[in-house]
Amino acid sequence: MWHETYLKTVLKPDYVYASEHLLPQLFDALTAHSLMLDAQRCPHAADAVRLLRQLRATHFPKYDPLIEDVFFTVDQQLAAQDPDAAGAMRTALSRNDLDMTIYRLSARERLLRAALRLLNLRQALLNLATREIETVIVAYTHHQPAQPTTLAHYLGGLENVLARDTERMFNALGRVNLSPMGAVALGGTSFPIDRHLTAQLLAFDRPIENTYDAVSASDWQVELACTITVTATTLSRGVHDLLFWASRGLLTLEDGLVQGSSVMPQKRNPVALEHARTKFSKAIGITQSVILSAHNVPFGDINDPGPDMQPPLHTMWQEFREGTELLTAALTSPRINRAAWLREAETGESVVTELADAIARHTGQGFRYAHNTVKTLLDNLHGAGRELPSTTPQDLKELGVILSPAELLQALNPAAFVASRTTYGGPAPAVMGGALAAAHGRLQGDFTRHQQVTQRFADARRRLEGGAP
Repeated sequence: MWHETYLKTVLKPDYVYASEHLLPQLFDALTAHSLMLDAQRCPHAADAVRLLRQLRATHFPKYDPLIEDVFFTVDQQLAAQDPDAAGAMRTALSRNDLDMTIYRLSARERLLRAALRLLNLRQALLNLATREIETVIVAYTHHQPAQPTTLAHYLGGLENVLARDTERMFNALGRVNLSPMGAVALGGTSFPIDRHLTAQLLAFDRPIENTYDAVSASDWQVELACTITVTATTLSRGVHDLLFWASRGLLTLEDGLVQGSSVMPQKRNPVALEHARTKFSKAIGITQSVILSAHNVPFGDINDPGPDMQPPLHTMWQEFREGTELLTAALTSPRINRAAWLREAETGESVVTELADAIARHTGQGFRYAHNTVKTLLDNLHGAGRELPSTTPQDLKELGVILSPAELLQALNPAAFVASRTTYGGPAPAVMGGALAAAHGRLQGDFTRHQQVTQRFADARRRLEGGAP
């Protein structure tokens, strides 16, 4: 009999987690293994397949302290109906290769769901960017106003990063989607099994070449944690900007995503963004426990990177999912205060880079000279208590620069600043239109890729359940 403390702290939590989250993968793996054995003419394997398909459709038993885990629960259920079928299923099978197979099957499903939510978020970003292609904003660097750009330029830049994060997820999937089945405890088996067939039945890309690697490696789980860390970091930085804009009334969330104050009637707190930020932080935090569960563990020891790692991985996926869904909702229908954003650009000093560019073009003395001239101009204006829009051609003439009133007006116009930035990747609406069209095309390609992989996995499960091939 197991010690009560071990039952309470290890066996029961593992059983509850597996029965709530890993049963489809358990039955997939056992059924594929039995189908492979039947193809290899293993006696009674076909009966094991039949009984497994029946059992997966029934209610799974609650935790019984006399039974070690979910695998032995299935094993005993089969044995109660047909001991020979249960014996066939156990041929060339260990919980080592079975568990690692289950974890990979689960991870690839979780990864695809995370990728889909990221695709939906990218869609919301691009839809909003398309609407705001001419919306002038002031970009900040070092927490100071820097240069005018457009909201579409900012959102397109963020989507660009998330497109790379999506590619990281697809790349990680390629390393997750490998089959440990047939590695048995770690040294393979003397039975004539077909590991390639089992991998095919489970829609894995191929078996893992080395059977020791198959049951011992944790790199793929650490890579998933690192991928979520990178993506959640990207999203957290975006949320920081959105909260900054919301605090200044430049962006307002729809009513269902804000909360008021119990004391201050005027408050419209953008709580959806705050909760998204917290969830991304929690996702990043939990990834460290995933990494540390694999750190300093012998290569052959599988408890730490095996069952002990599944609950933190589950929490990581959940926090990332909820944060991404909140952010997607926030970016679907926000109200944009275009007039306030333009006013900041027109009344501030963010346009002076273009003034320096104009001086460099007209004087031919290079940008260093123009940069110093504009700095002197700003010092003079500040000393006189004047703002940049009050600059006159005479102010520049006193510094040795001749610009016509029309040329000066053009240099101080934030919309003209943006429109003149037509280099590849720049914010000019003429450029952004093509860039957003290309981004939409890239996103649709990723949606198609995601759908194809998802369908492949769903078809494999349907066949394992006994559905049409």
